[in-house]
Amino acid sequence: MDIAVVTGPGGPVGAAAVRALSTRFDLVVGHDVDRDDPGAVDRVLREYGTDVRLVVHTAAHPGPKPAPDSFDRAAPVAVALLDAVLAHCPDAVVVVESTVDVHGDLSGSLPLVESTTRWDLDPTHPWYEHGVDSTVFADRVDRDRRAVGVLAADLAAQHYARRHGLAVGVVRTGPVASDRYGLPARLVRAALTGTFTIRGHGGKQVRDVLDVSDLVEMFWHYYRAPRPGEVYQAGGGRARGHSVLEVIGTYEHLSGREVRFEYLPHTPFAEPRWWLTDTRGFRRDYPGWRPTRALADILTSADAFWRTSVDAFERT
Repeated sequence: MDIAVVTGPGGPVGAAAVRALSTRFDLVVGHDVDRDDPGAVDRVLREYGTDVRLVVHTAAHPGPKPAPDSFDRAAPVAVALLDAVLAHCPDAVVVVESTVDVHGDLSGSLPLVESTTRWDLDPTHPWYEHGVDSTVFADRVDRDRRAVGVLAADLAAQHYARRHGLAVGVVRTGPVASDRYGLPARLVRAALTGTFTIRGHGGKQVRDVLDVSDLVEMFWHYYRAPRPGEVYQAGGGRARGHSVLEVIGTYEHLSGREVRFEYLPHTPFAEPRWWLTDTRGFRRDYPGWRPTRALADILTSADAFWRTSVDAFERT
């Protein structure tokens, strides 16, 4: 029997992974990790043993509101999981989802140019065309507490690959979206029910949104041909890089609906003005992968989902 284990099945990435993998494995087991009971994951992997072929750890995207103790539990939970894999299914492939937030506010030191709708990198900079790759690591940058905890888990995963020979790969994700999660979904829901809130940077902060289905396909490609200890960046790249103002404009064009918004000048701590992700490292090793869904696709799906949800709510 071929079994996949997915942690965080209630989160946006975990739920998408369970759906996608359910057609590719005999059994997919969802497990909610618990820092207060680290032995729980050991019991799960002990039960299924060497039938476990793939473990996907999605702690970097636990849900819309990360737990307040996410700093304290990210590394212990990851280590407990990796120890359990080592003990019960050492030949399994492990994908640890990390986050580009581990790089901190790296863009604060970059030469950024402000235009009417966005911040962007100076076109002469070597990162302008493709974005930031996984080899960049800045020690003297600001990170929030959650990012510090995820960074510890990220490094632990690399250690287990190099020290213990586990087939662990780390995927550092940027903004991930679906029809019900992420910036596009929040915008659409607010547009249908009230007012959207823009926080800081004049609404010109740029992110490269990646659809969650494209992210899960990265996990699948890695599983088919693992490269232990590798660290990959996951994002949409320049073609899918948009500012908040540009996302609003795109949705207004697609829907014909004006978006009411309010602006709060306070910028969340360590929130960068610009981020684009260089995925060439992953595409070099897995040339069969490319992002398939653009911003317009995500917004259209989100609009259909939230219009149906709002209509159903109003009928009750």
